[in-house]
Amino acid sequence: MPNVPVANTVMIEWRMTLFGQQIENRLHIDNFTPPDEVGLMAFAVAAWNWWQNTYSVDIVEDCNLREVVATDLSSANSSQVVYAPSTTVNGQLAGDPLPNEVSFCISLHTAFRGRSARGRWFVAGLAVGQRSDANTLDDVVAGNLVSSLQTYINAVATGTPRVIIVSYRTNNAPRVGGPVKFVVTSAVITDLILDSQKRRKPGIGA
Repeated sequence: MPNVPVANTVMIEWRMTLFGQQIENRLHIDNFTPPDEVGLMAFAVAAWNWWQNTYSVDIVEDCNLREVVATDLSSANSSQVVYAPSTTVNGQLAGDPLPNEVSFCISLHTAFRGRSARGRWFVAGLAVGQRSDANTLDDVVAGNLVSSLQTYINAVATGTPRVIIVSYRTNNAPRVGGPVKFVVTSAVITDLILDSQKRRKPGIGA
């Protein structure tokens, strides 16, 4: 797929390792102005600190955050920074982990309807003890995870930037005029049923 630029937009990637498998989560941020390398590094450091200090409380110790990458999407040759402290960070939750591919989906809502205006965050590194039964996440755990993600969304929004959904296509075709941005307003639980991320299985993804 050819590169499609998204002006003034930063992609944040949380790159983790879970039982030898390289996995990640990513979000997009509208910076409203062209980001420079100093700004990119500030985004990366803030994303790392949020994972370490807030989000990791509900993530198993076996999940390791290796680095956070911030990329300017303005062009194929725009700047990128990698924040990777000498000491990596593990989740803080002790307990037996669930398999790599078991996840929980948090929905990212905007002020608009339709699939193009919604996003998803798949939690990596859940534990057996966080379930209420074989197929369902405990509602308190789900609430904690959603609250953690909302904390990050709100922290970004304390300044000018906003966490966004970038929509490249509509009706199965590239958007005329280029990608459209939708500002994320909230992280939401749609149901408590555990989800699957096949590419996080050992030997399937990276």
